[in-house]
Amino acid sequence: MVITVTLNPALDKTLTIENFKLGAVNRVSNIRYDIGGKGINVSKVLKNFNVDSVCTGFLGGIWESYFIEELNNRKISSKFIHINESTRTNTKVVDSVNKVYTDINEAGPYIKDKELESFIKTFSDLCKKDDIVVLSGGVSPSVPSNIYGELIKIAKEKGAITILDAEGELLEKGIKEKPDIIKPNIHELKKLMNLDEEKEETVIDASKKLINYGIKKVLVSLGDKGAVYVTENKILKCDGLKVPVKSTVGAGDSMVAALVYSIIKNFSDEYTLKFANASGAASVTLEGTEACTLEQVDKLIDKVIVKEEQ
Repeated sequence: MVITVTLNPALDKTLTIENFKLGAVNRVSNIRYDIGGKGINVSKVLKNFNVDSVCTGFLGGIWESYFIEELNNRKISSKFIHINESTRTNTKVVDSVNKVYTDINEAGPYIKDKELESFIKTFSDLCKKDDIVVLSGGVSPSVPSNIYGELIKIAKEKGAITILDAEGELLEKGIKEKPDIIKPNIHELKKLMNLDEEKEETVIDASKKLINYGIKKVLVSLGDKGAVYVTENKILKCDGLKVPVKSTVGAGDSMVAALVYSIIKNFSDEYTLKFANASGAASVTLEGTEACTLEQVDKLIDKVIVKEEQ
């Protein structure tokens, strides 16, 4: 089973505004609503890849029933913990003229100690041997920053495979429990490893240090510049694909879903990177946090050229 954890879900409200201007009245040309949060986004992509998963985390307030209904409509299983406060709303502004994308993200609800304890018990009960557990995204300010480390420890003790996609303290403390795979973007990697540059060799050296630390695979997304994938056996890289961009939200989540799919299908390291890069590229061609499909990925995958570093 695949388990995706979303500790701070959000209703993503995407506004398309031509020539968006600060301090002025702006007219919205299009609006869409998507249930979001990085783990939920991963589950949405996996469903389009014909892979079932169960979503867990926290939901509350006026959006709780909407999330559950949407997940049910997509035939995605869920086991969220009900909380007293409301799930947040994130606003995305897409300037279709200047190709500028602005995110306005709320902090999230207060999670009570009893609600957190209930989630941890639910998570522990869900995890089984050979499950794939995806821990991704931020948390509300009331959740301790070592939460991912605690969940990784629980999952590994149950014999599950763990994938971590987080930033800042959540990533720093999470890797102490040595997840099997991490997927930082270049900015998250720089902060984690105290890098002052983005040169390819610097990214590779930092990733190798993480492998030596005990993490089995590190996928670093470089945005439109492609990705670097370092495993215990190989150092691989690929350039970005040139595609029409409609939204950059969810590209990393599509890459995480691709990692899950690659484990299930037992892809080689080279094909895993090809598939992940094509998935991220397919995602940005879609509006809002709409999930890419296998067909969309297949159209791009042969365009990805993977090179191996010696």
